[in-house]
Amino acid sequence: MSSNISIDLTKEMERFLKSKSKEFNLTIEDTLVELINQQIDSRIDLGKGFYYDKVLKKVFDRKNVDVGLTKTQMNIFNTLLKSRGNIVDVEVIKKAAWKDKNTSIFTLRNMIKQIRDKTYYGLIKSHSSRGYSAGF
Repeated sequence: MSSNISIDLTKEMERFLKSKSKEFNLTIEDTLVELINQQIDSRIDLGKGFYYDKVLKKVFDRKNVDVGLTKTQMNIFNTLLKSRGNIVDVEVIKKAAWKDKNTSIFTLRNMIKQIRDKTYYGLIKSHSSRGYSAGF
C-alpha cells in the first residue's frame, strides 16, 4: 500500500529527518514511517477520547490538551495502568502514591475523585473493600 505524498519541509525539519535517517540507518521515507509508528505506538487509548502518551508521560483529553494530573495523581494512574485488568489493593496504591507516608483511605478516595473529575468517572473502577482497577 504505497502512495505518493508530497510534503514541504523546512530546512530544520529536513536536517532533523536526515539526522534521524542516519541514526536509524534507514531511507528518509522509512524514517518517516518509523517516526509516525513511534508516535502511534506511544499512545494508550483510555476511552471517551482520552489517551496516555507514554513518551510525554501525560494524559490528554479529546482535544489533545494535557488534563494536568499532579505527581501524586500520576503515581496513582501509573500504578493502575501497570496492573490493567487486575484489581490493585488500596495499600499498594497508597504506597506508590505517597511512599512511606501513612495516608488515609479518605485522602486516596479524594485523589481518585480528582482524577475522575479531570478525565471521566469510568477511567478508574472501584471494587468495594478490595481496591481499584483501570476502567479502560
